[in-house]
Amino acid sequence: MRSRYTLKDLRDLNRLSLEEVSNKTKITVDRLKFIESDSSEIEASEMYLLSQLYKLSMNYIFFGKQADFDKKLSEYLGGQT
Repeated sequence: MRSRYTLKDLRDLNRLSLEEVSNKTKITVDRLKFIESDSSEIEASEMYLLSQLYKLSMNYIFFGKQADFDKKLSEYLGGQT
């Protein structure tokens, strides 16, 4: 069982393309592709930008337990999950 969602999961759940995330965060598409495949190499500034975009704390995105994250995500999406 997964302990958290991946960055790609979050992007997909928010129905955003790589280009849209890039435009909103100013992180290049190539860099987004890389950190979606290996988030262990993410910079703190990138973590912050993505947490702001998805309106979730870095703890939920990168360290949170699935149940807690599901609850927060459901609240964020207006109960659509």
